[in-house]
Amino acid sequence: MISIDDKKKNFAQIVDGKVVDDSERVEVSIKGSISGFRATIEAIKPGFPFSTTLYIETDVLGEGQKEALFSITVTPRVAKGLSGIIGKLLLLDAREAPTGSKIFDNEFIATSNNEAICQRFINYPGVAEKIRTLSRYCGFRELHIQGGKGLVLVIPNSFDSISYDKVKASFHELGELAQILFDF
Repeated sequence: MISIDDKKKNFAQIVDGKVVDDSERVEVSIKGSISGFRATIEAIKPGFPFSTTLYIETDVLGEGQKEALFSITVTPRVAKGLSGIIGKLLLLDAREAPTGSKIFDNEFIATSNNEAICQRFINYPGVAEKIRTLSRYCGFRELHIQGGKGLVLVIPNSFDSISYDKVKASFHELGELAQILFDF
């Protein structure tokens, strides 16, 4: 079994970065860059029940906006098919806003502070496919998309149980999604 410190060093190679001591806030903090954007891997504690969070900041121009231009939160649907219909009747997924993409809406729930921008972004070429690919790679719990700020991906696996390949593939897809967000 690989030690946590060795695992941190291995994961630092994914983001071409280094392990950062931020022990006052989190026990695992790795900073680097992906596709020209600042990238971070964090976990409050490396073991169960704490999840692993991946960040990509798209504010590379240093504009430093205090608030995001728009905010979209994507979560996987808990119930699909007939149980999904019953769940809607029981208001289990009451906060959803349809994006206009039937395939996307069947798999995910998207909530936003601006429905028009949410629909436009989700239907932007390549975005829905990237989110579906991320879901297949890492089974994320939440994906936060913040215009002018970046992306936050919450993976339900603890740092000590997550695989190198899962994080590498997830960061690859996040990097491409960050480029789309930057261009959007």
